[in-house]
Amino acid sequence: MYQHNGVCFEFPESWEVVDDDGDDIIRAINVECPNEGYYTMDIYNSEQAPSIENYIERSLKYFKKELPFGFKIIETPTQSIEKVTYQNSEIEGVKLEFTVRSLFLQKVKYINSYFRVNSGTKTSLISGQYLEEHSSESKVGFDKIISSYSLT
Repeated sequence: MYQHNGVCFEFPESWEVVDDDGDDIIRAINVECPNEGYYTMDIYNSEQAPSIENYIERSLKYFKKELPFGFKIIETPTQSIEKVTYQNSEIEGVKLEFTVRSLFLQKVKYINSYFRVNSGTKTSLISGQYLEEHSSESKVGFDKIISSYSLT
């Protein structure tokens, strides 16, 4: 379980919180897992929080920028609605699926999931990024983070 400065959530034992940084606009908490999954909780004052569409657009631009030389997304990401339980209610998020081709023409499929959670004067944008080949274990862990997430 992670508890720090009003944020609380559970995650699988083998995963690790690697960062909890903030400034006047955003607080970012990052969690990594052994199978190359990466999970982020970006917390904003509600009036400063971007729409989920803008958040996804920025996230994808950052992902593309951070790809190693010769790697590129080779297809337009497909988008679908994803549902998860948060505080005993079902909430909807957005799921993107896309394929990255490496310099050596290897293809790797990624899944990125995004949820927006409002809590009083704060809004959290919670995202997960993992390889499709690890999707079952990654999805279970990501769902655990969201279902147990609380912000005070």
